[in-house]
Amino acid sequence: MEAETVSQLKYMLEMELGNLRDRADIDLTLFIGVGGRIFATSIPEELRPDQYRLLSTFKGNLTNLCSKLKGENLEVSIERWKSGMAIVAAVGDNSFLASLLTKKSEISEMGKILDEVIKATKVLKHIFEQKDFDEDSISDYPEDVQDELNKLSRQLFVERFTHTKSYKKNEEILDFMKDKIRDAVGVGQLDQIVSVTFNMMGTSAAYMEEDMWYDFLEKVIDNHIRPIVGDIQAEQYKKRWRNELEKKLKSFL
Repeated sequence: MEAETVSQLKYMLEMELGNLRDRADIDLTLFIGVGGRIFATSIPEELRPDQYRLLSTFKGNLTNLCSKLKGENLEVSIERWKSGMAIVAAVGDNSFLASLLTKKSEISEMGKILDEVIKATKVLKHIFEQKDFDEDSISDYPEDVQDELNKLSRQLFVERFTHTKSYKKNEEILDFMKDKIRDAVGVGQLDQIVSVTFNMMGTSAAYMEEDMWYDFLEKVIDNHIRPIVGDIQAEQYKKRWRNELEKKLKSFL
């Protein structure tokens, strides 16, 4: 699969930044042009105080880092501050990868992290230059880089599915069902009830068909809500929720 559009290009850059964070236990990753423009990031939705301090420190030093990269043609640089450290690695001539860690380590202890960062620079460069992902286009890379590019291609296909109409419909219905369960038994058991029910059905919300939502409703009420509220209340819920679910499903036609 090729990165043919700007949005898809950014999406793939962000996927690799996220993969790098997971592989090397890095707090934040950023892909940046040497002029200071941030092309893509992978940052937690909610930053811890130490992560926020580190990110602020990094942004405060970004201009100096860009000048350093342009002036000295550095391939890899490790910057240390009180708030943490950054591994800055060139991605081609005009961009770089910044990997931010709140935990400081000695260089001798960073072998795996540095290996993963270097691998990511090659992957990001390939994506950013909008090269093909076929076998001929990636065959000159080391095996681990080829594996990561192939993984990204598959990952893009799977994750793009989450933007389809079917997925969005199922997400809305899941939210609807969660609201009903929460109203019946409170928020404390909500996630467990939903998780156990999907496990029983051997599927997840993304792959639900219309008739499966009725089965989901039945299992939730009979296995989880009935023991808590009793038969009479459970049957009332079942009848009311089924009618509302039917209306909800018809609204997508």
